[in-house]
Amino acid sequence: MSAVVLSPEESEHSFALPLARRGIQPVWIEVDNRADKMFAVMLLSIDRDYFAPSEVAWKFRAQQESSQGELLDLFLERQLPVLVPPRSTVSGYVYTNLDPGAKAFTVDLIAEQDLRSFEFAQLVPGFKADFMRVDFDQLYSPDEVRDLNLAGLRDYLEKLPCCVTGGDRETPGDPLNLVIVGEGRHILATLIRRGWDLTETMRQDTMWRTVASSLFGWYYRTSPVSPLYLFGRPQDAALQKARSTVNERNHLRLWRAPVTLDGQNVWVGQITRDIGVKFSSKTFVTHKIDPVVDEARLYITLDMAAAEVLRAYGYVEGVGYSDRTAPRLNYTRDPYYTDGLRIVLVLGEKRRALEDLVPLQWAQPMGPGRRPERASSPEYDSTQEDPPGVAERAE
Repeated sequence: MSAVVLSPEESEHSFALPLARRGIQPVWIEVDNRADKMFAVMLLSIDRDYFAPSEVAWKFRAQQESSQGELLDLFLERQLPVLVPPRSTVSGYVYTNLDPGAKAFTVDLIAEQDLRSFEFAQLVPGFKADFMRVDFDQLYSPDEVRDLNLAGLRDYLEKLPCCVTGGDRETPGDPLNLVIVGEGRHILATLIRRGWDLTETMRQDTMWRTVASSLFGWYYRTSPVSPLYLFGRPQDAALQKARSTVNERNHLRLWRAPVTLDGQNVWVGQITRDIGVKFSSKTFVTHKIDPVVDEARLYITLDMAAAEVLRAYGYVEGVGYSDRTAPRLNYTRDPYYTDGLRIVLVLGEKRRALEDLVPLQWAQPMGPGRRPERASSPEYDSTQEDPPGVAERAE
């Protein structure tokens, strides 16, 4: 199985039509069937709202160079065949909805009593994501990275600062309320598959697009985010889920920590929900965050559970408790309150049902306005793909 996501420029060059302007992104797929049975391509696994060739042709009916029939023939002839005969290779395009930064999709092949799935996550050619500026191999020297067990990780996370720092690298910013354990590529692919978009680098053109989106309500899914600081550097990666404008979005920042959990990378970060914009003495114009920051923490937990890649989860102390009577303030003076906990999400490569998740009995959230309780951790081997307790529950 091979797949290539086309950029807007590549699709226009290939089809001589500006497909991206109509929200269409061709994905080229090749299937090499070496089995002795026919497979069918489940197009909905690639994009549940994919465009039929006639739809694409109709969108360009005003093109004078080609008749409607010629356009339809163009897109029909280049479409991926649905049936893949035994011992054969087929290739062609699936006309998917436009994803500006990265695309994650699955290609399911179905035969009698047989299902084969291939997962892809690809950057759109030409897209400049903020994480691409980071040389992850050079972040730390080998002797700087400590490999921890679960108890050591808990102790390390509880000793981290409460918050990131703002642009002056001194003033506390948003709380460090998110920890993800897993390989960076797998984390990015999972988030993209769940509808998160990468953020672009902060440049003059992207800043103007951000301002225009805020003022005129234009949809800008990959808007850059401002730098916040941890470990002496700005975020290593940032992602977002925007609503109709950049004024309203969930967004998160991640930093790779100088520790690992049984060999797996540990990413520390913050997640908040933007609910509007406001003027600020710090940055002139900035986003206003939802003061109930624990809601965004809940959202990412549910999102990772729904992705069926979550192996274990737990909470550690470290942010510090605050409530509506005495809220904390972030870098742009937005008040927020929290139970003071960080969510720790341990990801695995294999899909996992919700009933198989292992809760780490560390600190326990008690609900809005109540201080959390501290508990001891159960035995859990993070190096095993199947966590303890699964077999017993199955029996």
